[in-house]
Amino acid sequence: MLSLHVLIYNEAMVESKYNYYIQNGNDTICLNGISKAVFSVNKSSFDFIKVLLSDVELQQQEEAITKELVRMRFLVEDNEQETNYLLENKRKDANSSLFHLILNPTQDCIFRCWYCYETHKKGEMSKTTLESLKKLIIKVLDREDIDKLMLGWFGGEPLMYFDEIVYPLSVFAKEEAEKRNKGFFCNMTSNGFLLTEEVAKKCTLIGLNTIQVTLDGDEKRHNKTRNMKGQPSFRKIIDNCVGYCLDTSNNRVLLRINYTDDTIRLDFAEILDIIPVGVRAQIEIQFKRVWQTYEKKTDKTPDGLLDNVENLKKKGFHLSCGMDFGFVEGCLCYADRNNYVNLNFDGKVYKCTAVDYNEKNALGYLSENGDIVWEDSIQHDLSLKPYVEDTKCMECNLLPICGGPCFRRKYESVAQNKDFCIKELLDTDVDMFVKQYYNDTLRKIEKHRTLANI
Repeated sequence: MLSLHVLIYNEAMVESKYNYYIQNGNDTICLNGISKAVFSVNKSSFDFIKVLLSDVELQQQEEAITKELVRMRFLVEDNEQETNYLLENKRKDANSSLFHLILNPTQDCIFRCWYCYETHKKGEMSKTTLESLKKLIIKVLDREDIDKLMLGWFGGEPLMYFDEIVYPLSVFAKEEAEKRNKGFFCNMTSNGFLLTEEVAKKCTLIGLNTIQVTLDGDEKRHNKTRNMKGQPSFRKIIDNCVGYCLDTSNNRVLLRINYTDDTIRLDFAEILDIIPVGVRAQIEIQFKRVWQTYEKKTDKTPDGLLDNVENLKKKGFHLSCGMDFGFVEGCLCYADRNNYVNLNFDGKVYKCTAVDYNEKNALGYLSENGDIVWEDSIQHDLSLKPYVEDTKCMECNLLPICGGPCFRRKYESVAQNKDFCIKELLDTDVDMFVKQYYNDTLRKIEKHRTLANI
């Protein structure tokens, strides 16, 4: 819960630098990026509020309105305190008691998608690496500062070695965590083609309750991109995702739709209408531009993106991220946390999962004794403080809804002198984010009212 400022009338309150005002027809939507408080007012009311935010005498006269603006954090004692609040949240999240271990049992894959950044080396995690990994898991669970372990399965395609690696190692980690009364969680990024009914049942046994799966358009376009030596995959992947959700109501599918300027014009509400209504609440949809098309994009939001977001919500699907902006309360990415490691099948360790797994990008290795040996000095230095410190993000009013640079972009800014700010590549802007958040809030309020009247 946010700690609210106490209003002291003999001290001037100042307007928060993290307020956003967006014109919406004849009204103005007002949003604070830290409290997430949002409301809409007409022009005369907005003009009055703007004067009050900077006039201490008016604040004293309008006690009720001022208290409400303080509660919602539109008025604050000091903007530096607001920035420090965001920094402290990032520090806490970066050093949380959760240890996140992403494992690549292989780099091989049954598909060869044209936009994939990986080279797909053949091979699987060796028995030697598996034994060292077990030692690492025990050492992590024995740490007093760790009370939860999360295994994330990545690749390549991790389901290629589900019975040989994923399932037995997950069982081992789960049992070791339970021995120590510590939490255990499991998730996976997969293409979904091998997610059979038998695999889904075993996923339930190891607590693997979240799987991210990707689609590439409608059936025709998807099958052209994702096929196993010509064998189509769209229908099988959809059926497998539905079966996974039906196995237990705890299971969730993050359905990531990779789009280009062409495919985003498709009607995904119609395409995904084949998914039964009863499982749609378990499926979250995320739109993500194919990274090779960023340089070709226009400045405006691609036709179809916002329509697809709204239409899918009407169909009962959740949208985990419909915008490039969003509330960032701690770290921007899991790779930004210090208690996080991505271990490749060859024993090399990484932070970012969005780079090719080669010698150049490796930051260390797993020793035979089960220790992570970080060899990269830049990585070590970056772990000492939040990535936004000593950057232009400290002055930027978008920090609460942008989050600043992730590990990869901060690393590149230090190692290669690259600018980590990529606002010109985004498909949506702050105006769109604020409007959608406001509309979503109205929908939730209306839903609660409807339920209350039943």
